[in-house]
Amino acid sequence: MNSIRIKQVDAFTRKPFTGNPAGVVLEADKLTADQMQKIANEMNLSETVFVLQPSIEDLADLRLRWFTPNCEVDLCGHATIAAFHALAENGYFGLEVDEDQTFMVETRSGILTVDVEWKDMIPYVKFSLPIPEFFPFPDDITVLCGALGLSEIELSKKAKPQITRDGYCFVPVRDNDSLQSLDPNMELLKKMYEHHQITAFAVVTTDTGEQDLDWHMRFFAPALGVNEDPVTGSANGPMAVYLLHNGLLDQEKKYFTFSASQGESLGRPGLVTVNMTVKDGVPDEVQIAGQAVTVLDGVLTLSTQIPEKL
Repeated sequence: MNSIRIKQVDAFTRKPFTGNPAGVVLEADKLTADQMQKIANEMNLSETVFVLQPSIEDLADLRLRWFTPNCEVDLCGHATIAAFHALAENGYFGLEVDEDQTFMVETRSGILTVDVEWKDMIPYVKFSLPIPEFFPFPDDITVLCGALGLSEIELSKKAKPQITRDGYCFVPVRDNDSLQSLDPNMELLKKMYEHHQITAFAVVTTDTGEQDLDWHMRFFAPALGVNEDPVTGSANGPMAVYLLHNGLLDQEKKYFTFSASQGESLGRPGLVTVNMTVKDGVPDEVQIAGQAVTVLDGVLTLSTQIPEKL
């Protein structure tokens, strides 16, 4: 295999050059893990996703693998949206316009259920995320504020910084001005990973000033090779659980739909829809959803033939 077809798809948006870009390789079965890593590094996007035939055909319809420029990761929300948008464009795996379908997707972290619906002839992709547990931040808050470039007075008084088992740290701030003016020290954030296995920082505010928008987010993951991610599905989903966990939602409601905005600070705004079902006061299911747009469709050269000297 000397070349592969590759797409670049902007997720959580319908406007090119906004949202979160992901590389998408639709036919990756003949690639080695080393080649996938090199392709992700060459694309230099926060994630590149590779679509493969499933290794467990009785349980899954297809398989996805996600790579940052530095490493393979267990899950990537925006690249999943991008992958199914690209699959729908090409009619792969039986995807047809205006025919809603559900797919079982094999991933490194288990089977992921993905629903593809259609809105105005455009695929609308949604899938459930694991429901996170939240724990107190394991260090002095002043250390966290120093790494993020925050003053303690800018922290929200409604909830405290907390971490999830998979290493995401959620940090609520009082307003959008504080959020958008953040200038984190990436080296100090990396040290949080060395000391506490915190892989990423989701800094959020519910101060949106807009009735149809529930929160703004910025997401920093230098330990994963991504200083700032434009729009992060795998963080916006857990944010709904964070709000419920901290008593910031109506405890009597059984179903919530949220709209979350991210990417403004990078000039790549995107919108994530988050759906949460609650049963007996605890989250029962969390889904993220969105659309995408393809901005590039081309061929990537993997190797070249060097002609012998005449």
